[in-house]
Amino acid sequence: MARSVVQTLLDDRFAPITSSIGYARLGLDDAVGALASWRRSIGQRSVSVEEIADRFPECLHRLEPLTGGVRPRELLVDASNGWTAYFDCSLRGTDAVSTIGYLTQAAGCIGLAVRTVPHTAGEAGLRHGRLGAVQFEMFGPFKTDFLNYIRTVHVSFDGSRWVFDAVGTPQDFEEIDSYQAPRVRDRFTSEMLERYCKALGLDVFNSDAYGPRAVLVRSQADVPRTGKVMTLHEVQRWLGIEPQMAAKPPG
Repeated sequence: MARSVVQTLLDDRFAPITSSIGYARLGLDDAVGALASWRRSIGQRSVSVEEIADRFPECLHRLEPLTGGVRPRELLVDASNGWTAYFDCSLRGTDAVSTIGYLTQAAGCIGLAVRTVPHTAGEAGLRHGRLGAVQFEMFGPFKTDFLNYIRTVHVSFDGSRWVFDAVGTPQDFEEIDSYQAPRVRDRFTSEMLERYCKALGLDVFNSDAYGPRAVLVRSQADVPRTGKVMTLHEVQRWLGIEPQMAAKPPG
């Protein structure tokens, strides 16, 4: 099957850090304060906050090394139109859901967790490859039928086939007719995700829409004995990530 083009931030140069990204409609300073307070309240030791001079995307290197089992480094970055973007040092990619789910309730705002992964499993010449996914998750300040999720739309490859799901309250900007497309992976694309986010004031795949300010939040945490600690380059080799592959034409 021909591979579809999938938009990713920076053409996956910093994947898996940027494969999943969190956003809170909250000013950077307020987001930093809420995150640091949360970390302290759950008993994490020596939580520190540092505004860093590195511009985006170079500031993403401050999350290295990437770690398994704990996330002692988290990065908050100015995004467009009053939003703040969230990244962390998790080995398999930013865990945006738990953090944004908390921040939106604590700060009384809306938030997003988005995910775009090109489907490269089975690609000729790749030893590993990844299972493709495009996901949009919207959170609010109040409890809903499931935690504080407002809406989830996603398409992903589950190891044997493509699956699509849409749960929660449909939003005015959604392209509902596309959810009936004959080919499952066409029901929700990275282009659709980009348009959904733009409707909310976020230009997710435009690197110029991030910064200039970035703040690193550090928490003292011990990596489990079985946890891995790796550089970004090592993780990319381990997971079979080939930067810029997502932007290549299909076929």
